[in-house]
Amino acid sequence: MKKKYNWGIIGPGRIARKFAAGLQLLPDARLYAVASRSAERATAFAAEYAFDKAYSSYNEMLADPDVDIVYIATTNNLHFEHTMMCLEAGKAVLCEKPFASNIEQVRQMVAKSQEKKVFLMEALSTRFMPSLLEMKRQIDADAVGKPVMLQCDFGFVAPFDPQSRIYAPELGGGSVPDIGIYPVFVAMFLFGKPVDIQVVSIPAPTGTDCTTAILFRHNGGEISMLTSSFQAVLENEARVYGEKGQLKLPRRFSRTGELLFIDNDGVETDLSPGMEGNGLHYEAAEVMACLDSGLTESPAMPLRFSLDMMSVLEEITARAEGWC
Repeated sequence: MKKKYNWGIIGPGRIARKFAAGLQLLPDARLYAVASRSAERATAFAAEYAFDKAYSSYNEMLADPDVDIVYIATTNNLHFEHTMMCLEAGKAVLCEKPFASNIEQVRQMVAKSQEKKVFLMEALSTRFMPSLLEMKRQIDADAVGKPVMLQCDFGFVAPFDPQSRIYAPELGGGSVPDIGIYPVFVAMFLFGKPVDIQVVSIPAPTGTDCTTAILFRHNGGEISMLTSSFQAVLENEARVYGEKGQLKLPRRFSRTGELLFIDNDGVETDLSPGMEGNGLHYEAAEVMACLDSGLTESPAMPLRFSLDMMSVLEEITARAEGWC
């Protein structure tokens, strides 16, 4: 019989609720423990999703020998601190994106994972969505011919609140680290690390970016045009254009089971692979499959990729700050 893994969650907020709902689809996942600095929040979350235990202390949960894997869903500025705590405690870690605040923190996280021989992976759920995997397979199978361009955006209207996690710099706010990471990931997943980066940005009053346009040139000659915004509702689609037509991940590209091929005459073919639930269980399943195989990182979402992506995000953020 396959091992059943006890999952713990740190930070029972909005994304943790979706993740817990996803875990319920996996027979090998046991919703075991949740930790929050608020005992009331932890208890309410545990009751809603039928977790066995609720802790009002992160360290108390990490001291529980029955916790196998911890999903970290706290605000962006705390990902490094909480990942290091979990790794030090010998717990496998799935940490929400962005992995950390800067490349040096990611290097330390990777080093700690390797020192402790403990599993670590960035939780970028888009990587495991069937529609994106099928898009990549179709590109590799020459469905669109030579890829020329990716257009990908993610935007919604978020009323300005200087204390909110998406605008406050001390909480790791900004459209690029919060939602721009999704288009950046798609571009790097499909075409590799960019060899040239151009950025134009609109700042928020707090100094974080609220709208940013990014242009990549990749080693194979492809161009990626990427946008993130808290000021406007964008198409939230991903389209790859090639000589034979285009592949389209419709709204919302980061979490959809849909995929269309549109030829140069505008004729559509539905290539949708479908998707179970909200899709967040796919990344959890990858973690457990890796642990079953005795791995300390995922071949599908390796730590080298997270290091490369953080270096790209740092460069984008630095160039965006030049517009502030």
